[in-house]
Amino acid sequence: MRLVVPRKPAHPSRLAIAGLAIAATGLITPNAPTAAGPAIRHFDVQLAAGEADWTTLLSNVDANLATLQGEATTADGQLSDALGSVSEHVSTQISTALTGFGTGIDNALFGGWYGGDDGYVFGLFGGEPVTGPNGVTETGSLLATLSTDFHDGNDLQAYSDINTYSLELLDHTMKPLLAPLLDETSKGVTTYSIPVELSQIQTNLLEQFGSYTELKGLAETVLSPEISGMFALSSDVQNISTELAAGDTTLATSDLQNLGSDVVNAVVNGYDAGTNPFNGAAELFPGLLNAGSVLDELYTTWTEQFVTALGSLGTESATVPDFLTGLLSI
Repeated sequence: MRLVVPRKPAHPSRLAIAGLAIAATGLITPNAPTAAGPAIRHFDVQLAAGEADWTTLLSNVDANLATLQGEATTADGQLSDALGSVSEHVSTQISTALTGFGTGIDNALFGGWYGGDDGYVFGLFGGEPVTGPNGVTETGSLLATLSTDFHDGNDLQAYSDINTYSLELLDHTMKPLLAPLLDETSKGVTTYSIPVELSQIQTNLLEQFGSYTELKGLAETVLSPEISGMFALSSDVQNISTELAAGDTTLATSDLQNLGSDVVNAVVNGYDAGTNPFNGAAELFPGLLNAGSVLDELYTTWTEQFVTALGSLGTESATVPDFLTGLLSI
């Protein structure tokens, strides 16, 4: 299961906390972790200030890139499968329609049909047997039937035979041909047409991406690397100031040397800001490469959302979908 930095209801306070930390570094001062990265992450990185020298930074970059590549490859495969399923489904519907139309034309010329209300209705020229109830087959042709009608002087019956044939021809040619474009309900089960299914995909995409929550999440993701860098900078500066005041010049010098790598590491690999003082939730700010970053969102999260929007086509339902219920009620 892929874990990413969650977007919590407390998100508005995250940016506020970041601003407070930058303005007054004493409000939030995460301690340097002894373990590599917060437990919620699905790969090990060291995020807190004072821990990331340039070697550690490069190691984190390698780990994050490897994870992003692996997850992006998986998501890309899922997207390819979903798009392939949509294409195959539409192609199958069109192919089935053309096959059904061709069968209808063949029966209209050389075979015929058996209808529960019309009995045997033969093709124009006949020749192919028509199977009726209990496997009983008969052969005949419309031309032969009309010849008999006219020979017997039964013009009304001839008209009836032509009318019956025309209705069966229409039902067995136009129905399969139009099936991909029109919904069909049989025994309480509705099979939806291609336009309706594509409309549902469009609705799903709008639900996945067309919301203020999604836009706000994007803004937070874009701003997060800068906030992470400011967190690391303010934390390191405060630590150095405290160490100098205590006379610990050795540790202060070491932290000063790591200041640049700490800030760059936070911008690139993210930052663990400790715990939200308002709700106790972990405050994990994504960088440019790690889970929850723009690249992670683009190649993994948004790709998976797109796959979800494509949904499962070709299913049948005995009920009208919610998005059609509103239209039918107008």
